[in-house]
Amino acid sequence: MAKSNRAETAARAAQLRAQAARQERQRKQVIAAVVAVVVVVIAVVLGVVISNRPKPAPAATGGAGATALATLEKLPASLFDKAPAPTPAQAPAKLQGATPLTQDGKPKVLYVGAEYCPYCAMERWALIGALSRFGTFSGITETTSSSNDVHPDTPTFSFKDAKYTSDVLAFQAIETQDRNGKPLQTLDGENLALFQKYNPGGGIPWIDYGGTHATSGATVDANAVDGKTYEQIITGIQDPSSDIGKTMTPAMNMISAQICKATQGKPANVCTSQGVTAASVLLKQ
Repeated sequence: MAKSNRAETAARAAQLRAQAARQERQRKQVIAAVVAVVVVVIAVVLGVVISNRPKPAPAATGGAGATALATLEKLPASLFDKAPAPTPAQAPAKLQGATPLTQDGKPKVLYVGAEYCPYCAMERWALIGALSRFGTFSGITETTSSSNDVHPDTPTFSFKDAKYTSDVLAFQAIETQDRNGKPLQTLDGENLALFQKYNPGGGIPWIDYGGTHATSGATVDANAVDGKTYEQIITGIQDPSSDIGKTMTPAMNMISAQICKATQGKPANVCTSQGVTAASVLLKQ
């Protein structure tokens, strides 16, 4: 009988040890599962935070942006004369009832845009190329359009810190938001009044040429620039037969022709050039 009790006791102890072992394994499995869930949750949260974090403008590798800008500001006159004629859609619209816009006694070009805006990104290339025929820039910086909009990360330049010097023309630029959509520069006073009166839809880029004519939206073909690098864009601009050259240089000639109208034909070497003369037939009186 004593042996039977000892055997039963031993069996019971073995059963309890096995049960305890099973419970311990289950406890460890539950802990491991909880840890795994926590790790997944943390990874998801970090992913959301990182994806929503403002993205810096991608740097132009090897100074490509600076090189492109230097070339853009000194395009040869012969290139403009070889350019195809602009299309009517590239001509600034006449502002009904408008009066001349001046600064320091010179006709003024007013640009309103934003760094995130892909169409502003494209139009700045044409605007810089044209305005460089009448004066000189300083303080232009490299940037790209938003990563989260159409035509993402379009290589371009910002006018935020830009200054413009010219004997015949004044230029003012307002970049209202940075490339992440945060407020940057304030549009106010006379500039705001003009923007609201003649551009009630609020579209950008909006460019006022001397107070009498303006463009709303890009005047260059977005498809030609989409997905291109600084090097590809500036190379295309220098080739009038390329898709980029067929839209950018005509836009520059059209802008130049409108400015020449405001400056009364100054400087003569620009305003009497073949490309500008050809574009001037599209000017809206």
